[in-house]
Amino acid sequence: MTAHIRQAATEDAEFIARIIDMASEGVVPAMFEDVAPPGMTGAEIGLMMIRDETGPFTYRRSHILEEGGTPAGGMITFQLTEEDTAEDPTMPACFLPIRELEQQAIGDWYINVIATLPEARGRGHGRALVGFAEALARKAERGRIALVVAETNTTARALYASLGFKEQDRALFDVTEYGAEPTDALLLVKQL
Repeated sequence: MTAHIRQAATEDAEFIARIIDMASEGVVPAMFEDVAPPGMTGAEIGLMMIRDETGPFTYRRSHILEEGGTPAGGMITFQLTEEDTAEDPTMPACFLPIRELEQQAIGDWYINVIATLPEARGRGHGRALVGFAEALARKAERGRIALVVAETNTTARALYASLGFKEQDRALFDVTEYGAEPTDALLLVKQL
């Protein structure tokens, strides 16, 4: 079956939320739940952020990989700016090491979130999504592409290494309060 990558639309919000959940191994949805105001759920906060026109999780920065017309994976990717990495008093302290790593990639093309559905893995979709992000980076005349990955995510790290990404820096990412084991977050970059 042929895969096709397209720009996401607001109607893709629930699928994008699923991609964010998979890519973050449940940490981001748990964080949304923790910061949700009274009367709202974390899922509602997440969908609101995705449907918004701006912000780190907006559908406008998202792309969906379809296989046979059915979503099979996706990513959030964009040129990282100072605004994207500015101080945010609402951000839980455990995410500050990620923000510090991202600050080293200001101006680079950035893959914020990327995942494929478990049943669609092993078909080259991750490689296709990264290749699509690289094409967007070249079109935007960016000389590097960057991403942050957990050291414990050995499958993703192997993919990125095979595509030419190199570790630039790392920081302890301790999100035990959201149900995940502490690990190092790795800033990976690739020259284009």
